Amino acid sequence: MTLNLVQNTPSAVPATEPPVLSLIVLANFFPAARRAIRYAAELAAPLGAQLVLLHVREVTVLDGELLPAGEERDGELLMAVQSLADEAYVPTSVELVPNLQLSTAAELAKRYAPALFVLGHAEEVNEEGTVSQAVLEVLRSGEFPLLVVPEVYSGPAAPKQVMVAADGEPFTLHKPAAALQLLTQLEPRMTVVTVSAVQDDQTCAMALHQVKASGLSDAASHICPEAIRHGYPVQGLLKAVHQTGAELAVLIARRHSFLSAMFHRSVTNRLLSTCPVPMLLLPATDG
Repeated sequence: MTLNLVQNTPSAVPATEPPVLSLIVLANFFPAARRAIRYAAELAAPLGAQLVLLHVREVTVLDGELLPAGEERDGELLMAVQSLADEAYVPTSVELVPNLQLSTAAELAKRYAPALFVLGHAEEVNEEGTVSQAVLEVLRSGEFPLLVVPEVYSGPAAPKQVMVAADGEPFTLHKPAAALQLLTQLEPRMTVVTVSAVQDDQTCAMALHQVKASGLSDAASHICPEAIRHGYPVQGLLKAVHQTGAELAVLIARRHSFLSAMFHRSVTNRLLSTCPVPMLLLPATDG
């Protein structure tokens, strides 16, 4: 009976497993990077994601000693980075590159697709020198999704409440696969936030519409809009983080948008220095 039933029933279509999400973590031996690695590992574990520790060999400091890049020190450096990988409890690989350019980052993103870059942000401003400006420019270029983890963040790695900053203008996410897969697996509650100096319900409604149209809202278990009245966007978004109880802030990086000002160095640094929760920067195009 069972055989006949199986033979007479159309074959079930095998479930398609989503590709393994890769979190490419910029790794060095300073506290901010170590915090980012721990956060990424905690985030990856329940999601079945893998870690890739990416070390840029432009300048390496190991046990207080300045190490010039060179083949004679690669073995020692690889062992040191591998020790960071050994501390993670999820599948982890190591990549050493002499420098990080757009082409290098693009090749890594293609090889480990879908890929999300993860960067630790140091509490002390002078520690930013441990990550070269060239590397920061590549990661903040708007070409790749970037998750920035504050060194002092002590909240959960799997956010249940997410704040999405939007301005009501239409946008299309650029290379969204990794970010959408991450949010879909997390299924957070999502609040779409707008910041303006005056009451502007129309912009808030349009922002909610555009976030839904982008596909971001498909990952949420619940979504709602919220308007914040403030004359300065950075302070307004910081207010929104506290007001919504967000454990992750999502910023849409569009070239001509209201939020594009946040990618100017001075404003971005202020936001990075003061935002108490991790920030997911998603590249997007207008329209």
